[in-house]
Amino acid sequence: MSATISLHHPDRRRVHGHVAVPARRLRSERGRVSEATYRRRRTIVGTALAVFVAVGAVTAYDVLAGSGSVPASAVSSQPARATVVAVPGDTLWAIADRHRGDVGQARYVDKLVELNGGPSIVAGQTVVLP
Repeated sequence: MSATISLHHPDRRRVHGHVAVPARRLRSERGRVSEATYRRRRTIVGTALAVFVAVGAVTAYDVLAGSGSVPASAVSSQPARATVVAVPGDTLWAIADRHRGDVGQARYVDKLVELNGGPSIVAGQTVVLP
C-alpha cells in the first residue's frame, strides 16, 4: 500500500507551517507590495535623493566659486594692516626707510612689493605696510 502526500486540503487551502492559509493570501504576500510599503520606500528614496542633490550643489558651489581653501574664521581673524598714502616722489624704498623699524630694508621692501602687487606706486595710492 502507498500513501499520497498532498499539499492541498480538500477546501483548496495551502498548508503554511501548521496553519492552513488561503492560497490567494499566500500569492499576495509573495509577489505584491502593499501601498503603504510602496509609499514608505518612495519617501525614503526621495529623501535620500534630495540629500544627495543638496550635498552635490554645495560641493559644486564651493569648487566653482573657489573659497580658496581658507576657512571663514581665518579671514576675519587677521588683524587689519597699517597703511600709508603715497605722496608725489615716494618710492617703496623711502616708505620702507620710514616704517621698517628693526627689520632690514631689503627684506621690508620685498614684503612691500608682495603686499602691494608690484614694485611701482603712484601718488595717492594706499600702500599696505607689513
